[in-house]
Amino acid sequence: MQTRLVDVHDDAQCARAHDIRVASISLGRPWHQPSSLQEAVLEWRFDDRAEPMEMWAAADGDDVTGIAWLWLPQDDNTSMMWCDIQVDPQHRCRGAGSALMERIVERAVAEGRSTLVGDTMVPAEESDAHPYRRFAEAHGFVLSNTEIARHLDLPVADDLLASLSGAARPHHEGLYRLETHVGRVPERLQESLCAVMNQLAVDAPTGDIEFEAESLTPARYREYADLELRQRRTRLTTVAVEEVSGDVVAYTDLLLPAGAPTVAWQWGTLVHKGHRGHRLGTAVKVENLRRLQSQHPSRERVITCNDDTNSWMVDINERLGFRVVELCPAYQRRLA
Repeated sequence: MQTRLVDVHDDAQCARAHDIRVASISLGRPWHQPSSLQEAVLEWRFDDRAEPMEMWAAADGDDVTGIAWLWLPQDDNTSMMWCDIQVDPQHRCRGAGSALMERIVERAVAEGRSTLVGDTMVPAEESDAHPYRRFAEAHGFVLSNTEIARHLDLPVADDLLASLSGAARPHHEGLYRLETHVGRVPERLQESLCAVMNQLAVDAPTGDIEFEAESLTPARYREYADLELRQRRTRLTTVAVEEVSGDVVAYTDLLLPAGAPTVAWQWGTLVHKGHRGHRLGTAVKVENLRRLQSQHPSRERVITCNDDTNSWMVDINERLGFRVVELCPAYQRRLA
C-alpha cells in the first residue's frame, strides 16, 4: 500500500477522492446528505494561507482506496494538526487507513506539530466498541471529547418560535438589536463579529483538547464568504448588536449547502461573555430559524453538534425540538 499526494487540480483525482469520502462517511447513516463534488473541489482548491490543506491518497497499484486530509493552522493553534481519514468501505481492513495514518504522523513531525486531532461520527449505542474507536486507539489516539449530534425537523411551529422569542425579548429589548444577513455581514460589523467568532474555540466545551482563540480577520472572513458564493452555498447569520457601541456581541450561523438541498448545517453560535444573561442566544437562534423557514421552505432539517456539558446551548436546542441522532467523538494524539 503506497501513499501519494493528491493533485487537487486534477479533476479525475478529485472525483475519486469525493466518491471515497461520500461512500465512507455515509456508511450506516441513511440520513446523511453529502455536499456536491463541485462544492468539495472548490474548497480543496481554495488557497487558504491561514490553514493550508493537504490531501493524500492510499493506493494499491493504480487503485485508490483511501484518502486523508490534513490541515495546518498558521496563525493560531500552531502546535496542532487536524486530520481526517476516509477509506472506501469495500476496501477496508487492507492497510489503507494505517498507511495514511503513518503519512499523517510523518507530516506532523516534519511540520513541528506536537498534537494530532481528528473526529468522526458513530451511533450512540456503539460508541465504546465502534471500529473507528479501535482504529484510533490502535494508532495512539485517546478519546478526548464527545459531542452529541442532534437534528431538528422543519418547520418549527410559529407559535413555539413566538413563545421563545417573546420570553427572551424583555431581557434584551432596548439594549441590543437583532440583524439577519445573507452571505457576509456588512463591513461595519465584520471586525466585531470576527472577535466574537474567534472565542468559540475557547468558550465552547472541548473536553481534554485545549484550543487557543482563533485569529479570523475581516479580510479572511470575506475570502471565506466569496468561496461560499462560488460554491453556491447560502449562509444566514443573525447577530445581536449592542445599541451603545454598535458592536456584534452574539451571533449564530446556518449554512445551506448546494448539494444537500433539504439540509441546513448549524455552524457557530456564541454570546460574548460580557453580554450573557440577556437571552441573546435564544433570540438569535430563533430569528435565524424564522428567516430559514420563510425564505428556504425546501429545507427539512437542521443538523448541529454540541458538547453535552454545554447545558445552556443544549437547553435551547431541546426547547426548539432538536433530537439526538449520533455521537461525534474527538481524538487526539500527542507526539514526542
